[in-house]
Amino acid sequence: MNYLEDRTKKVQKLHSIYSEEKEIPDVIKKLIEIPEVKRLSAIDQNAGIERSGFNIFNYNYSILDHSLGFALILNNFVSNKKQVIAALLHDIDVPAFAYSTMQVDKKNYDSKEDELTVFDAIVGSDKLFEYFLKNEISIDEMCDYTKYPIAYNVVPHLCAHRLEYFLHTMYFNDMCTTDEIREIYNDLLIIPNEENMPEFCFNTPEIAKKFCLLSVECGEAYRSYESKASMQFISDTLGAMLRREVISRKDLYTYGDKVIMEMGLNCSDKRISDRWRYLPELKKVYTKFNVLEDKKCNKMKSNLVYADVLIRDKNANVTRTSKRFTECKEAINRFLNSDTDLYFYIDYED
Repeated sequence: MNYLEDRTKKVQKLHSIYSEEKEIPDVIKKLIEIPEVKRLSAIDQNAGIERSGFNIFNYNYSILDHSLGFALILNNFVSNKKQVIAALLHDIDVPAFAYSTMQVDKKNYDSKEDELTVFDAIVGSDKLFEYFLKNEISIDEMCDYTKYPIAYNVVPHLCAHRLEYFLHTMYFNDMCTTDEIREIYNDLLIIPNEENMPEFCFNTPEIAKKFCLLSVECGEAYRSYESKASMQFISDTLGAMLRREVISRKDLYTYGDKVIMEMGLNCSDKRISDRWRYLPELKKVYTKFNVLEDKKCNKMKSNLVYADVLIRDKNANVTRTSKRFTECKEAINRFLNSDTDLYFYIDYED
């Protein structure tokens, strides 16, 4: 199987926008087919939420789709080989079911020594290690993409990593058409921000306003109780599989979502197989200020992800959308001040 050829047409279209129709660099073509990298194509970016009955993130976009998109954005704007490779490999240590697995309470299962790091994944791959050695690339430089400011910066600033998150979410959730995604992407440039660090900036105020408001919508979906309930349900299921030795922690770093789910569906423990069968029926989540004694209530910290982007007008004046547009300021304030740290539960009994 060739990952680049097997991408869906919609994923290929998005990636072609990122690369501005140019050929994918040889370094990406070479690294992306290495098994330890290609494994990420079997792990969904939305942590299994798309398998639930909630009508959010109702599409397939893999960790590798995201990583390639991230790398192509950096290649297009900065064309720095080290940054491009770091972007492509930044999630190589992600387990099956991604962030849902990360919610599993590790102290109850295997030792933390079983976890994978980016460094471990690179050193543990003969082909990756050989490539880095042959090309005299420092592995340490590839293990932390956050050291590159345009690749990563703090919310609400806009970096390549979050740009890819927002654009693929807008595109696959039908918040933007292909032409609108292209319009947003082609309006971007990189300038020094208030801290004199490189940051993405928009040339057109109305496009910047649109992107800011849509980023808040994306942030609402990311932190929704439907997302939290789905991840918690999957996390609890994976935790049960680990406790009952249906899978090992190593399995989570070896296989993709589908294989892990099939291992649960086909196991002899009916409680586990029933949970996987129920996942598509998970359609209702309840919230409470306080814990209910007769319900399994959970609380999950919300990540507040949005973009208050820079705008450079025709007179070269630079400001942020929250200062330029009252609508953006109000939308951001509502987003930041809404209560998303309530207890939540679903009606499901093992």
